[in-house]
Amino acid sequence: MRVFLLVLLFPAASLAEGLPLFAADEPLEITIEFPLRDVMRKAKSRPVVDGVASYANADGTVTSLPVTMSTRGKSRLSVCRFPPLALSVKKKAADGTVFEGQKSLKIVTHCQSHTLYRGYLLQEYGIYKAFNLLTDVSFRVRLLNVTYRDSESESFEVTEQAFFIESIREVAARNELERKKVATTRPGELDPGYATLTAMFHFMIGNTDWSVRKAPAGSNCCHNGRILGEPGQDSGWKVVPYDFDQAGLVDADYAEPADQLRLRSVRQRLWRGRCAHSEPLDDVIALFNDRREAMESALRVPGIRNASAAMKYIDGFYKVINDPKKRQRSIDKRCLAG
Repeated sequence: MRVFLLVLLFPAASLAEGLPLFAADEPLEITIEFPLRDVMRKAKSRPVVDGVASYANADGTVTSLPVTMSTRGKSRLSVCRFPPLALSVKKKAADGTVFEGQKSLKIVTHCQSHTLYRGYLLQEYGIYKAFNLLTDVSFRVRLLNVTYRDSESESFEVTEQAFFIESIREVAARNELERKKVATTRPGELDPGYATLTAMFHFMIGNTDWSVRKAPAGSNCCHNGRILGEPGQDSGWKVVPYDFDQAGLVDADYAEPADQLRLRSVRQRLWRGRCAHSEPLDDVIALFNDRREAMESALRVPGIRNASAAMKYIDGFYKVINDPKKRQRSIDKRCLAG
């Protein structure tokens, strides 16, 4: 009975239907040609340039369409030699292609040409896929085998893995929700079940780089999250999480916990759920136990260098939530007031 209720509360991501880009799991083989070296040199000024994206169809034909490329991001833009990117496409050009229905897409790139950084990318991709198994109200991702080719120099190109992140517009449309743009939130405005679910997921992956209350000054709430809710409703909101490169599970060499949290490293877990949202805790823990095998499978992305260490880290999480004393010490007594 409990599992049935949990499925009603937190439906697992079904096979994606609708727009084609995120309706498949196999990596998309794609070439993007644009003034690559110029964009890399000017990355921090966020240049916007024209380009062409090309990919092979199942029948062997090649589809090419005009796109606009730019850099994006904050912390990764400052630490990555190869910047995170955004790809935009016009509706008319996208019609009838794998990009049909898309407008603007974030590309999570490899950051640095090193196997360590490729591992970070694949682990973060796996984190998105694991969260999809808990709820449809989540960002889908599509793995890419991408060649970035410089349109101004035929001899310069970079071939790496990357992934697209679904737009918040598409997440909202799939779930018949709408975007809520506010500066801050109050606990009573948020869906308690979803808030506890996301707090638990962040706790599982060792991520503290998020907030469901506010964002940096001048930005819409929330930090590394976007709010969706029922049209016209001022409660039951869901803050959809993204951007997991600071998580302990990824353990990026540039990742650091915020000073005010007083953590030794990003590998140290910290419960950041609200006391006001604690009622669904038992059901959420039951859900995590029910989906454990599937999530661990999603996190073991082929190509990750040390999958056994990642699974050991996840096992540590399950030892906490399933031991009453450890749970009380690390979660129940750690909830945030307000």
